Amino acid sequence: MDPQNIVLLGVKGTVLAFQKDTGKQLWATHLKSNGFVTTIADDLLVYAHTGGELFCLDLQTGTGLWQNNLPGLGYDVASLALPNQPPPSDAMQEKLRRDQSDAAAATSTSA
Repeated sequence: MDPQNIVLLGVKGTVLAFQKDTGKQLWATHLKSNGFVTTIADDLLVYAHTGGELFCLDLQTGTGLWQNNLPGLGYDVASLALPNQPPPSDAMQEKLRRDQSDAAAATSTSA
């Protein structure tokens, strides 16, 4: 499956992957508890945090690769980031530029 055609959902201690174009569920992996799940992904891996633990999953299958219980950090909601990621593709940058232009035009039209 093309990583660009996958959307992730973190809910109730579970990470789910869906095909963007069809909505078909690809996999679901229950991590822990029934709490809030924060997710982020690159082209190969999904990183998820819930219940005070960090998990790494395979993007294509949802298979757990490793986890870290983050000793001493508690159970709060966490934010995730992937530093050193390549910049958005030219097509994505062009879409963002068009979206911003359209939003600006809509704002000036409604004023």
